[in-house]
Amino acid sequence: QHWFISRLNGASVTAGGFPPQDNNILIITTSSNQFYIFDVEARQLGEWSMQHLFTLPKRYQEFPGEVIGLSFCPSSSSHPTKSSSLLVYSTRAMCSIDFGKPVDEDDESELVNGALLKFQGSLTNMKWKHWLRESRQSRKNNFDLVVFRDPVLFIGHLSKHSILIIDKPWMEVVKSFDSAPLQRHIFGT
Repeated sequence: QHWFISRLNGASVTAGGFPPQDNNILIITTSSNQFYIFDVEARQLGEWSMQHLFTLPKRYQEFPGEVIGLSFCPSSSSHPTKSSSLLVYSTRAMCSIDFGKPVDEDDESELVNGALLKFQGSLTNMKWKHWLRESRQSRKNNFDLVVFRDPVLFIGHLSKHSILIIDKPWMEVVKSFDSAPLQRHIFGT
């Protein structure tokens, strides 16, 4: 039995996989850094994708690099779109997505609060900074983004609380070039 999935919004598929808890769900990432959850039995977009496809946070939409892979967090949950998490990664960054948490749009109030800090006194400024720090830590963000220093080749979960990251230091990348990356024009005679 075959099923054809056409190009999604004109983008090519870059990675895909089945969560370990349910092989009836297929998650696909595309070259436009979108991801889609398909219900394989129903042969259509899953409920989560239909609800959140156009409401993904801006920090994820501006994900650095093109998604090259994904890794599923091992979990004991039986319903992956309710409580499983996923790591989506490019060579430059990774993003943690938890399907059990709400998809919050970016909080613009932090910018407003940051602007208000400039107008407050130093004691009040310290209180504001402490309050902002506490509210950020207590708020459980979804779509947390981590930017890498060196290009990443692979990311995979080893267990629920540990991941394996294979990267390549930039000096090795530069040394692998056949010739100098820049051609300098020599002026004069």
